[in-house]
Amino acid sequence: MKKTVYPSLLIAISFLAYQKAKYFWAYVIFGAETWNAMDSIYSSSIILLTGISIALICNKLLYGNTSVANLGLKGNVLKGLVTGFVLCLPMILGYAYFFEWNSELTLQLVYRDLVLAGFGEEFIFRGFLFGFLFYHAKWGFFPANLLPALFFGLGHLYQANNSSEAFFIFLLMALASAGFAWFYFAWNSLWPVIFLHGFMDLTWTMFSIDTNVIGNNPINIFRIITLLLAVVWSIKVATDEGRENLLKKMWINRSYAKSEKSED
Repeated sequence: MKKTVYPSLLIAISFLAYQKAKYFWAYVIFGAETWNAMDSIYSSSIILLTGISIALICNKLLYGNTSVANLGLKGNVLKGLVTGFVLCLPMILGYAYFFEWNSELTLQLVYRDLVLAGFGEEFIFRGFLFGFLFYHAKWGFFPANLLPALFFGLGHLYQANNSSEAFFIFLLMALASAGFAWFYFAWNSLWPVIFLHGFMDLTWTMFSIDTNVIGNNPINIFRIITLLLAVVWSIKVATDEGRENLLKKMWINRSYAKSEKSED
């Protein structure tokens, strides 16, 4: 029991600290006025660095080492980049046909989509919260996804213009959170998931698309094709490497952390 309760509490408290970190920076370090006036790129970067620091401290306390492999950052980074890009080709080609190039695309926007969204959200929600709950605290795949899905869904409600949109955005993002957690499990590495997420967001920004995450028919057709390709490729990778069966780990993961502990 202790082996489950202590990690669970530590992970929950660490994630809560990350969630509330903006108040520390706003009211203790910068002052609320300065923080609120700061460019969102800078404030989001500060929060991400805070989250990375908290995750690394939690990692050290849980595993007794500083290996970032425990957070999913293992495997070939270049291979992950190529995988994410190739899987996003249907979106890139499809959007290029239906929409105009965004002439206002900047390096700041590329950084926002690839680093803050792609790396940041996958590192925090999948590598840190889901990964530690699933691989170390012995939570099953389903319960380990509840907290990430909840916060991931709530974190995207700012895009909603009414209660109906809020419901669909929350549902879509909660399901996306669980789906990307499965990609992480299937690929046994966070890098392909990071670049898939990042290139999907960047593709949206590269073209003049005036809609929220719910999208429309042309957007969703090519987004679904990309996700279906990711599912097919994930099944192949998981099957080839003997990780395709999640049924015995759906509620409790009894074989937690063994491979991660031995990979440093």
